[in-house]
Order: sequence, then C-alpha cells, then structure tokens
Amino acid sequence: MGDILKWTEGNAKLNKTGRVLGYGIPADYSFSVDGYRMNTCPGALACRAVCYAKQGSYAWPAVKAARAHNLEHFLAVGADRFATDAIADLTRYVKRYDIVRVHDSGDFFSQAYLDAWITIARAFPATRFYCYTKSFHLDWAATPANFAVCQSQGGKFDADLDPDFSHSRIFASHADRKRAGYVDGSETDAPAIKGLVKIGLVYHGNKKLTESQERYFA
Repeated sequence: MGDILKWTEGNAKLNKTGRVLGYGIPADYSFSVDGYRMNTCPGALACRAVCYAKQGSYAWPAVKAARAHNLEHFLAVGADRFATDAIADLTRYVKRYDIVRVHDSGDFFSQAYLDAWITIARAFPATRFYCYTKSFHLDWAATPANFAVCQSQGGKFDADLDPDFSHSRIFASHADRKRAGYVDGSETDAPAIKGLVKIGLVYHGNKKLTESQERYFA
C-alpha cells in the first residue's frame, strides 16, 4: 500500500536535525474556495521575495507536483478525511521517524487545516511535531504538548506574535543574528523543536539580497 500524501524523507538541514519526516504544500500559492481567495502563506510579507521554498530544488517539477498534490488532496476531501489519510500514512512512518516537520513549504491557511494537523499530532503522542508559522491569527489553544510551534516574525500578523515564546527572525548574515542575540537555527531545526525563544535564520536562497533587503533583514 502506497502513501496517500507526499512526504519528504530528509534534506540537508533535516538530516542534521535527527530522524525528521517533512511535509509541505506550495509556498505563497493563491487559490479559491467557494469564491473566496486564499493563499497558502496568509501571513507572508517581505519573505515572499526571498522565500527559500520558491527557489532551488523547490522549483523542480517533481517537487512542485508533490506539494500541489498535498494541497489538492485537502481541498478535495476536507479536513476530517485529510486527517484520517495523514494518520494512515504516518502510522507506517513513525516506525522510522520520531519527528515530523509540518510545512517545509507553505503555512496554515485556515482554521480547519490547522485543526486537522492538531488532530494528526494528537494521534501520535510519542512523536514530536513542529512548525514555523506566520499564521498567528488562527486559534492555537488546542495544540498538544508534542507539537512545537515557532512563530515566524516578519508577516501580516506580527501584532499577535508573543515575543516571550519561541519565535524566529530572518537575518541577512550571522553577524546580524549575533548582534540581535538570536541562536543559530540555520544549520538544524533543533532550536525550534526544543522551543527556544529567539531563533535566527540566516538567508540562504539562491537569489542575492538587494541592498534594501539586506537593511530590512539586518
């Protein structure tokens, strides 16, 4: 029996982090549901221009197709069936992976979608789930203890970000990160999984930052 959804079995960063299974949907992708315009990254602002998930290997046809499949499946079957299908897949994967990264691309675009992932995480209490997100406008109150949430600063909903809890920022360089007092989250995702409060992610995309972008991310 094959997978219903498309999962990522490791990349350079995840392999340094541990036994991590990744899951993604298209980054910054606009679509319609019942006449309403939506986006897979509803909180995105400046990150749109430098998003790593829109460059490099993420632009390969097979990679794009896998993430499109995941989004299309959710939209076709709904939240409850999506959760059931993801749980069916993960029942096999948790034998080999003890950590699941939700969204190596994309974000939580609706409360129903977030609630589905909360249901999935609750089904595997011995497995560590984690994510970076700019969707602070959603209700996270039901998030279980095994689901680590790192708030990603620099989006539309920053007014709702709680700086006393785990959060991350993009920096133009490690020097900028160190000056701001943020730990390095560029090499591995261990700081996010552990719930460290101030995590710095140094820009690593293929596109060179413009002078204005370097100032913005300093």
